[in-house]
Amino acid sequence: MNSLPTFASPIQEMMDRFFNFDISGPVISSLAIMAIIAILCLIIFIKAKLANPLERPKGILLLAELFVEKMETWTEDNMGVRPGAWPGYFMGLFAYLLLAFIWSITGLPGPTSYLLIPFTLSLVMFTLIQVTALRYQKLSYFHRYIEPLKLWLPINLITMWTPIISTSLRMFGNSIAGSVVVGLISWVLRMLSASIFSAMGAWGQIFLAPIPIAVLNLYFALFSGFIQTLVFASLNAVWIGQEIVIDDPMGEVAQATRESRAQQ
Repeated sequence: MNSLPTFASPIQEMMDRFFNFDISGPVISSLAIMAIIAILCLIIFIKAKLANPLERPKGILLLAELFVEKMETWTEDNMGVRPGAWPGYFMGLFAYLLLAFIWSITGLPGPTSYLLIPFTLSLVMFTLIQVTALRYQKLSYFHRYIEPLKLWLPINLITMWTPIISTSLRMFGNSIAGSVVVGLISWVLRMLSASIFSAMGAWGQIFLAPIPIAVLNLYFALFSGFIQTLVFASLNAVWIGQEIVIDDPMGEVAQATRESRAQQ
């Protein structure tokens, strides 16, 4: 005799799918980096609240103040306009990307080696560009899609997505290229070391690789990581700044602000 159907199995299956998350290593690393940044921001906030405003800042407060001042100047120089609230966005972007590239030194998977994370950062950049353009240009924003001719509308609609593709693939490609180069050189050095020190068995492959691999990791994580962070943030600033329309076509206001700051 067949048993009556129950809803236990479908419900159990749905619960298993909901609670059994399959999170990849780069995503976990990304969450850890965001947690570190959040904790640092909380520490700086508490110290700033308890600090005496008449005393000179020191320690982590001094570093935070220097970072804020540097990012304000950098944002104004790259956007070509008064920065407003934009330095806050670029401070978060710089902090996250620098830690994301340096993260590979820990031996854990780096977030930028997972295509979804560079794609998400590029999508955020693209959204900010379009929202800024709509905010400042209103309905004239849509004229870009029918210029120089209305027949170019399909082509313009396709090319508008190129910043997402180019920036995400550039960041992902550089991250993967570094991992591939380090992996190949590590394999060659281990094989060479094993052949030279074959008398030591499996332990013979550890002698030649550590120092060259450490130098390469420092290069790809620190130097190359800083360059990639600077390039991505600069593209953000330039492309967003181009969409800000002000009554200063020659940039005289921004230039005057820079000159007055330099004189100070």
